[in-house]
Amino acid sequence: MMNQHDKFMLLAYQEAGKAKQRGDWPFGAVVVKEGRVVGAGYTTDKSGGDVTEHAELVALREACKNLHTNDLHDCTFYSSNEPCAMCAAGIFQAGIGNVYIGVSRDDLPHLLRPRKLHIEDLAQDSGHEIKIHRGILKDQILSLFDDIQKE
Repeated sequence: MMNQHDKFMLLAYQEAGKAKQRGDWPFGAVVVKEGRVVGAGYTTDKSGGDVTEHAELVALREACKNLHTNDLHDCTFYSSNEPCAMCAAGIFQAGIGNVYIGVSRDDLPHLLRPRKLHIEDLAQDSGHEIKIHRGILKDQILSLFDDIQKE
């Protein structure tokens, strides 16, 4: 039986699949408020030519637009992959306090270089209080990378 966090991470996984179909890294994200998705996105920075088109920022922009506010403190964030520093800053600016992550860069050492700073480190440095939950649907999300070669 799937719990609510698995359900929303599955949606982030599906968003990541859309990115992969376009030839981008398979990263997806959703923003949830009161049990419904208010923002969703997938990475298009490679195919779209905009370095800020990360899944997390796309989902945040959509949530802010749909809710008519940039204050998302009462929302929960689901990301198929650990957010980068740019995306983490967006999450902090929006005031989101709960983030669920599928996989981290450390789970993909054959594809991605390790990071010295993780979202917890960035949050601590920013003073933003946040709860990070890791490993949600990890194996399923990792399968998106099975046929990807390091660039």
